[in-house]
Amino acid sequence: MFASDRDSERATDIQDYQGTCSEFIVEISSDYKGWVDKYNLSPEEAKSRKASIEKVVETTNEWITKYTDTIKKVDIAMNDGINKMAELTAGYPFKFEVLVGQSIRYTYHQVGKLKVNVKASPKPGHLIRIGNYHKDQLFLLNSSCQVNFVVSEDIARAVDVLDDFVILDATQCLKNDLISFTIVVEEISNESVLERRGYSTIVMLS
Repeated sequence: MFASDRDSERATDIQDYQGTCSEFIVEISSDYKGWVDKYNLSPEEAKSRKASIEKVVETTNEWITKYTDTIKKVDIAMNDGINKMAELTAGYPFKFEVLVGQSIRYTYHQVGKLKVNVKASPKPGHLIRIGNYHKDQLFLLNSSCQVNFVVSEDIARAVDVLDDFVILDATQCLKNDLISFTIVVEEISNESVLERRGYSTIVMLS
């Protein structure tokens, strides 16, 4: 038996569902690597992006196997991996990193409040800011428990160098819950958005 989520009727065996989703991650990675080829990148850059995608496949499927004991957790880990592959396919035209502690992308944290550090630097002469994931949605947030976030009042202010913090309140969560979130950063010039990229992170609570 396993702890199935009430709203899911798609699977009756967690291991079968884990296997299905792991296979899907492998299959869709081929599409992302194919899109890399369409960008006319240098051989070195194309090789680097494909290697990053392959690493996402490996690590995401490792997380699915080790850390998912409900259908919802499998979905969180799978969708997080898909988001990461899309981000790495597009690449980053500016420096951008999201840290939980000293870790990026796949992280661990104790139950409680998570201090998320968002760092980004635009190209010379441009500004950088945190943007909305969608029009009325600041971040993409998926979790197996109730999670809220706290941001500064000037979260959307454009700056020369971004070094801001977002607090994820996971005090209502339990050990082994999963949280996946995506933060978007925009590079701007004269109030016009030149580039925008997302950075997805998954956290296992301990």
